[in-house]
Amino acid sequence: MISKLSVENFSAFQNITLECSSQINIIVAENSCGKTQLLKAAYLMSKLVDAKHSGISDKKLAELSKSSLLGLFKPRSKRLGGVVNRKIGKKCRVAIEDAFGTASEFKIENNKSTDVDISIHNDSKVETGVFIPTREVLTLLPALESGAVNEKQIKELFDESVVDLCLSFIRNEPIHEKELLNKDQRLGVVLKQLGENMEGQYRYKNKDHYFVSGKYEEYADNPDNFWFRTIPDSETSTTMTAEGYRKLGMIQQLILNGKINNSSLSPMFWDEPESNLNPKLMKMIVASLLEISRNGKQVFLATHDYALLKWFDLLANKDKKLGDSIRYHLLTKSPETSVITCNSSDDYSLISQSTISDAYAEIYDADVERALAL
Repeated sequence: MISKLSVENFSAFQNITLECSSQINIIVAENSCGKTQLLKAAYLMSKLVDAKHSGISDKKLAELSKSSLLGLFKPRSKRLGGVVNRKIGKKCRVAIEDAFGTASEFKIENNKSTDVDISIHNDSKVETGVFIPTREVLTLLPALESGAVNEKQIKELFDESVVDLCLSFIRNEPIHEKELLNKDQRLGVVLKQLGENMEGQYRYKNKDHYFVSGKYEEYADNPDNFWFRTIPDSETSTTMTAEGYRKLGMIQQLILNGKINNSSLSPMFWDEPESNLNPKLMKMIVASLLEISRNGKQVFLATHDYALLKWFDLLANKDKKLGDSIRYHLLTKSPETSVITCNSSDDYSLISQSTISDAYAEIYDADVERALAL
């Protein structure tokens, strides 16, 4: 897991540090404050640490760091120095620490640099996480698998987080669904929640991605053990289903191919879960994320959605000893200097300091004022 994320003169940031929860971390900010950049920075470091532990040479690690920096952040003119803070122009650094305080980092000397200085600790306990971008990717898979487009072409169209997610669907072998449902109770609960809300599930068979209607049922002779009963002739092309459901389908498939599991070493990053999602599904998403985190997975989210934030406040177990550990990281940009600062707290009341809360309060006040005027 990642216990600390530090960035210095990176992207829009000058110097901020996030002390991370082992369970759920929610980065909150209005647009253009760098929420996604922080998620990608942490994700990139998890990839580099894992690559180092896989035994690749220092030369290949340096090449991977450069290609991933360019692929994830796509700086202007494809210059490595483009990720360095424009106003400072030098001494760019991104670092993470694991649960034992073991640090790994990369540095870029200045905005003219073409090289990355990487320092990965041999004992760092972090593995490659899974990054879920704002857009769904299930509709991209047929073109990638058929060869109509290749990995290089996808990278030109989308950033590397999209490519990595596509490849994780294609390359990871599916695990036995019935075994997961009945042996891993928490992830089994999530699968059932997703299936119930979508009234079916997305499937991958012989390079064919589709949605099938159905529901999870208990075995008549074996209570508390579940299986998925499909509705005959209900298969539908993935492209013909709602984008919000396809986003849920990604979570479903990531559980079923083992990318979302009970390992605390590989974090889960999700950029704006609320994007293109029906608000009535927000409660279920939060409940699912809480179950995933209770199963051992460290979760990082970036959001500016009040409903999502409020459901975390309402659904979290707040027992002081055995409750959920949720840390809110509020990014704020100074209107005078454009400097971004971060204030972190385990207390939901931090959200009341945000412009997101102010916007919803303004709507409520306007509604009350109109009602009183009638």
